[in-house]
Amino acid sequence: MLFLEREIEIRPQGFPTAHMSADGPLNIEPLLARVIRPAQYAGGEWNSRNKDWSSVSVRLCLAFPDTYEIGMSNLGIQILYEIVNEMPDALCDRAFTPMPDMGSVLRETNTPLFGLESRRPLSDFDAVGFSVPYELGASNVLETLDLGGIPVMAAERGPGDPIVIGGGASFVNPEPLAEFFDLIVIGEGEEILPEILISLRQARAGGEGWRLSFLKEIAALDGVYVPRFYETEFGAEYSYQGLRPLLPEVPTEIKRVHVDINEHLRPLRPVVPSTETVFDRASVEIHRGCARGCRFCQAGFIDRPVRTRTPENIRKIAKAEIESTGHRELTLLSLSAADYRGVEDVIEDVRGLASDTNLSVSIPSTRVDAFNVKLAEALKKSRRGSMTFAPEAATERLREVIHKGISEEDLLRTVELAYSSGWHTVKLYFMIGLPTEEMEDVEGIVRLANKVLQVGRRHRGGRARVRVGVSTFVPKAHTPFQWFPQDTMDLILAKQQILKRGLRDRAIKLNWNDPEHSSIEALLSLGDRRAGHAIKRAWELGAKLDSWDEWHDPEIWKRACRETGVDLDWFTHRHRPLDEVLPWDHIRIHTKPWVLRWEYDRALADARGDEEPIPTAAYAE
Repeated sequence: MLFLEREIEIRPQGFPTAHMSADGPLNIEPLLARVIRPAQYAGGEWNSRNKDWSSVSVRLCLAFPDTYEIGMSNLGIQILYEIVNEMPDALCDRAFTPMPDMGSVLRETNTPLFGLESRRPLSDFDAVGFSVPYELGASNVLETLDLGGIPVMAAERGPGDPIVIGGGASFVNPEPLAEFFDLIVIGEGEEILPEILISLRQARAGGEGWRLSFLKEIAALDGVYVPRFYETEFGAEYSYQGLRPLLPEVPTEIKRVHVDINEHLRPLRPVVPSTETVFDRASVEIHRGCARGCRFCQAGFIDRPVRTRTPENIRKIAKAEIESTGHRELTLLSLSAADYRGVEDVIEDVRGLASDTNLSVSIPSTRVDAFNVKLAEALKKSRRGSMTFAPEAATERLREVIHKGISEEDLLRTVELAYSSGWHTVKLYFMIGLPTEEMEDVEGIVRLANKVLQVGRRHRGGRARVRVGVSTFVPKAHTPFQWFPQDTMDLILAKQQILKRGLRDRAIKLNWNDPEHSSIEALLSLGDRRAGHAIKRAWELGAKLDSWDEWHDPEIWKRACRETGVDLDWFTHRHRPLDEVLPWDHIRIHTKPWVLRWEYDRALADARGDEEPIPTAAYAE
């Protein structure tokens, strides 16, 4: 394991001032010969834009807090990159957290991290925008800023530094990362990002004092949170009491912004990666949001209202992407693609747009109760090795608690259809540690996986396979389960042992995640600004690429929490009272707070087998 070779020590930070001046593009060719995957840093990919630096008045670098192979699979980066570069007076470049070998070379040579197209240091840009889709990218934000020659703390930046913008799903609780960002976009960026850049261009032209003036002006926009204008208040016994605005003109609540996805048909000309990525294919978003209401699912609550792209617009984007990229695989993206009305016809239509008759059209994991003969026939023409379903829980009782709404009969009927339609492998995704879970529910995963294998063997004989993926439940902000604790480490390990002992058939492959990852993810999901102190200290001690098994070192995070006084158990393993002030209470999503409380009570009623509670005025208080 690579992380075993790394000592826990404070890394050198920053670069000499000479490397931060806007002297022109950096010469990076000598660096590329010293790293394992130079194509990740070379730029020049098909469909990349390289606008003239001097021809525009505002310059943004979109930074993704993970490696190139992860970031270039992110649809949001592709969309925003295209939108900004279509602005006549702006350019958008890209940067990714480098792999450890490149990070070491940059520090050794005093070379700042740079944008792929311009090869300018990140510190030369007017703004650096981070899209942070998952919490374990936190340490990578600091690593990327520091390598780019930008102070990691927003309070330490001056008029010569870029404005650092945060956005992405993890910012529905912005507090753990709040002190590292000048401003945070709460919600979707297609419309608000251009508005921010226009305001930034005007503010920078105003001369001295532009930074504070810009932040005051931009704080008035819906969906913009400027952390420096708020102070955190704490009470006795480590309790959190909320945020206090420091200026009378800033809002007490930040409303999450949404867009009409039928008015934003992008990307039409996505950048084609020059090296292997996690998802090396074209992607078209067909739904944004999900109406199913699974109580553990943050995306299902924060992305409301559900918005559906018309078949005509799906075809337009798909045709443009296929023609401009040459991809032979295309995915129709959605939280629940099978819920799209007429998705089978859309698959056939998209396949018919391509001159390549072998174009593969797929969807992500599908709902058990939405998979049918017509959909199976449509997908069969692009069949790969497996069909994926996510029952999440293996017993009827626990599926009621999480509001999954499927029966075991539904699942077995669906996998029978999959195997009989030609698939040899079925993937099943579950979670352990869900609220009210008992050991019998975990044993149910073993029983259900073996039943699915029996179905497969009836149709595919010895070629039938079942892959079981098991993750650890992490409570998420703005969900009905935000008040529940995460299971302790000992309990999760005991549940994993049940699965390892029970799933011994060679035709069943079990994958599970490291619960140490989930513990830190829970801290970053549920924490307040005190968690940010642990993030900074963990990064100083060497934390980076924490979503990678070979680089995540839990001992670093435990030490960081001890040294900064962050009580990990208090944040992650404590059942919160319903009247507790939460760090994300100032963020308003489409779903009302009383709805989350009602769903919380419904979950407990489902666990007991009681009648569901009826909404009353008490919920709206």
